[in-house]
Amino acid sequence: MTVLGNTPYQLLFAPSGTNAIGKTVRVGNERFEVVGVFDKRPAAGGFNLGQDDFVVIPYTAYQRIFGLKPVRISRTASMLPIQIALVPREGVSQAAAMGDVERVMRIRHGLKLDQPNDFDLLTQDSVLKLWDQISQGTFFALIVISSIALMVGGIGVMAIMSISVTERTREIGVRKALGARRAEILFQFLMEAAFLTSLGGVLGIGLGSAIGWTVHLVSGFPISLPWWSFAIGIGFSASVGLFFGMYPAFKASRLDPIEALRYE
Repeated sequence: MTVLGNTPYQLLFAPSGTNAIGKTVRVGNERFEVVGVFDKRPAAGGFNLGQDDFVVIPYTAYQRIFGLKPVRISRTASMLPIQIALVPREGVSQAAAMGDVERVMRIRHGLKLDQPNDFDLLTQDSVLKLWDQISQGTFFALIVISSIALMVGGIGVMAIMSISVTERTREIGVRKALGARRAEILFQFLMEAAFLTSLGGVLGIGLGSAIGWTVHLVSGFPISLPWWSFAIGIGFSASVGLFFGMYPAFKASRLDPIEALRYE
């Protein structure tokens, strides 16, 4: 006999609306009668960790079909790769249940007070903590990569704006001859630099959102796209344009109108 997890039930019986109880399924090379189906179990933090991808069969049947291969943990000791899933009774906290399980396991394993556990206790919180560590490392790496990319992009903006100032020297001279002030020339070139980098920020946000949604649709991985992250991205992109466009803008605003009109 076997009890199906929710995922195999959904794949085998749910599409046709068939009652799985009493039906026969094959696990490995043997057939088992279905005596129950597990309900869908909640995922840790919204992540799909395959918590419903399982079937339950008797321990002796598993040993007969698949065997139990010991895993070596040291030169002189080995252990069987066995996992036991537990759910606390109603009214019992997770910490209290884990304490009871640890005491029972230590007694069963014959461990002394000064000996460490030769088993692990894993909860969904532990999985989330591991995920937090991985995400923090990834976040730091992304900050480093994005900082380098922003520096390179900012230098590119400065070079492009410097070339633009050189090519538009006569235009600047004409504007100054007609009464344009330094502040107006400075504002014009700063806005052009900010527009260029903001446009790049919008394209980057669109591409990043598209990649995120694609991964979400393909793998079911959760995605969060708050509006404030878009605003920060565009604002930061504009700030980069203003910072690196400052030198070309000052250069343009300080041009002598007579010399600018003579420029060929």
